[in-house]
Amino acid sequence: MGLGDMMGQAAGMIGGDFDLGAKLEELGIDASMLEGLDIEKAKAFIEEEGFDLSMLDSLGLDIDELLAKFTGQA
Repeated sequence: MGLGDMMGQAAGMIGGDFDLGAKLEELGIDASMLEGLDIEKAKAFIEEEGFDLSMLDSLGLDIDELLAKFTGQA
């Protein structure tokens, strides 16, 4: 399973119409850009590109766990 597929599954965990993969693509972030980054670097990279990760936290998601899957650390 590729990183993009995992992002799609993560969007399904959130429910509703929110698609994390699509949102990151809108910001010019390809899933492969997160591979190999540690969690803190991945967070910083995403936030520098304009995505507020606190939104995911407010939905009850563990951002560190979610990003660990995207960066290959889970």
